[in-house]
Amino acid sequence: MREYWSPFDFEGYETMINDLKYFKHEEFDSPDLPGSASGMNPEFLKIIDQIRGKCGFPLHINSGFRTKAHNEKVGGKPESAHTLGLACDILVLGSRERFKIIEAALSLGIKRIGIGTTFLHLDMDFSKDQEVVWLYPAGTGG
Repeated sequence: MREYWSPFDFEGYETMINDLKYFKHEEFDSPDLPGSASGMNPEFLKIIDQIRGKCGFPLHINSGFRTKAHNEKVGGKPESAHTLGLACDILVLGSRERFKIIEAALSLGIKRIGIGTTFLHLDMDFSKDQEVVWLYPAGTGG
């Protein structure tokens, strides 16, 4: 996977995002900019789609692509992988569900995982440390 991403230099982007089996493209939009999911890395989206398939239950995306303004509004880090289209936060309803998502993510090469009380953050930003898991403070939203 490339270390940077732009939908304008990826041949076949439309085909790849339309081939998602379990998600609609707009599920990854930043709330302040409809259509912004086009900023998501299609290779990352394909992996998230495969995670859903391995889990065998629906996944709800709390946060996908974020504009810089929305990222600031929700208290995201300035260098957030969300603003690069390389991260998403997934709603988690219990510990067994959390385990299944983490297990699937690791098996598909996700090496950056954040664990919140009600969400998981998955990202593939290769400019950051790899093979890391961190915890979010209670009350932090995804």
